[in-house]
Amino acid sequence: MRQKVGIAIALAKNASYILMDEPTSGLDPKASVEFANTCKELSANGVGILMATHDIFNAVNICARIGIMKEGTLVHIEETENISAQQLQELYIKTI
Repeated sequence: MRQKVGIAIALAKNASYILMDEPTSGLDPKASVEFANTCKELSANGVGILMATHDIFNAVNICARIGIMKEGTLVHIEETENISAQQLQELYIKTI
């Protein structure tokens, strides 16, 4: 519910960008799907979304680009159309 309230506040303020930290943490599968659909809709309407997450499956399904950070440095950027969740998981494990 907190995630939904946070997004609603950002939308009420006509935010051009939304920053999220672990937004799917604690969500049940249904809420995760709703969250993904909301993010896709926002993105389609021109809202930029930057999300920090360890949820690789949702990241691949929601995001257009994924970055992997190590020790505060961005070490990989991948277009999600070019990488599967399995490949991303392998890259993440190899990087970390």
